[in-house]
Amino acid sequence: MLGNSIGDMVKYWEAMNNNLRLQLGNIRASFQKSFYEVEHVHVSPFYGYLRGSVSRAALRRIVEELLRVDYVGTNRQICGCTLRTSYGLPCACELGRYRLGGILIPIDVVHVHWRKLTMEVELEVGEDDGLEVDMTSAMDELWRRFRSLDVIGKRALKSRVCELAYPTMTTLCPPPEKIKTKGGVKKKGKKPADYDVYRDPSYHEYVDKAFQSSQRQSQSSQRQSQPSQTSKKIKLSKKQPQFILQFPNHIRSYIKDIVNVESDGNCGFRVIASLHGYGEDGWPMVRRELGLELIDKDRSTLYDKLFSNRLSVVRESLMIESFGSQPPEKWTSLLDMGYLIANRYNVALVCLGNPCMTFFPMTSSHSPNVSIYCIGFVNRNHWVQVNMKEGFPLPPVTLDWKKFRSHIATTWMLGFAGRMQHWQLLTPELA
Repeated sequence: MLGNSIGDMVKYWEAMNNNLRLQLGNIRASFQKSFYEVEHVHVSPFYGYLRGSVSRAALRRIVEELLRVDYVGTNRQICGCTLRTSYGLPCACELGRYRLGGILIPIDVVHVHWRKLTMEVELEVGEDDGLEVDMTSAMDELWRRFRSLDVIGKRALKSRVCELAYPTMTTLCPPPEKIKTKGGVKKKGKKPADYDVYRDPSYHEYVDKAFQSSQRQSQSSQRQSQPSQTSKKIKLSKKQPQFILQFPNHIRSYIKDIVNVESDGNCGFRVIASLHGYGEDGWPMVRRELGLELIDKDRSTLYDKLFSNRLSVVRESLMIESFGSQPPEKWTSLLDMGYLIANRYNVALVCLGNPCMTFFPMTSSHSPNVSIYCIGFVNRNHWVQVNMKEGFPLPPVTLDWKKFRSHIATTWMLGFAGRMQHWQLLTPELA
């Protein structure tokens, strides 16, 4: 911006001033991005308290630090806490504790430097200079002037006030649409797909089009004459053939596809986290929310009756002390967790396995727009996400649901009566 080494102080000052204004504009633009733009890696609910309140540069550092959690865990000695001491951001061991407990990253653990998304200086108002920032008298005078004006004057004053109150809005109108005066006259009807203008095709274009269509027909007939083993393989690979064959025959045709998850002892919670929109890595939040559901005051009596002397066992199965593979007592037992999942998220949970069963919420009424989560049990020790076609039949509910559900929850059976009867028609030997 200086251009050359010959010039006076005024020229240098203007060049430096322009440079600083450009930098200031870039900084403000980055602040606006932190407010309104969300990167894909920050969509996880784990960053729910930080999105729009913390600089994106800080979020990127936290994302990089979160990758270390898999081998650092909650050990401070291995972590070193460099990010905490150098940048004022949560380090790997802190993030490990939040993730292990299914807790969203609190905004208070981020240094105020990363939370300041404005260039304005916050002034401390004392007793002496309080009158300088007080707008009471000015607002009263503005109201008096507004009332004394006629309609035209009120509109003009309101437009000037709106410019100050809503700086992002504008009173400018877009230019009128330009009338197209060039080009051929448009004919009525649908535009031909193979031609870019409305005109009668030439003779050679008719010939070329007929030749191309005959080629396509011959190629399609050749594909149909070949065996369809390849297409079957592609179709089955989407449905995970090693899993779909483990489900009952009558339900296989209703399966759209099967999504496998990591088998580390948290697979059941991973499936629920994925179905609920947390993403597969949101399984710690599912564990935590089901733990909170178990001690909910409004349903504590229900769970005391439902689980009886197994209540403490169910509670302990939700609590983990470390990442990595979990022992069998920490795995997802759907006969216990099914009720908690349906009640906590107010969804219908369908389990495909041996046996197949449905869990409805036990304290709420049926909702027509309810979500249906479908989970499949395979290999006798693994859960997978099963995406079903619309209107698939539902297996019967459990006996404990019928025994301990509230009176209002009966509407779930009525709302899905047709789909449950369809299941019975498909399995007459189990009816």
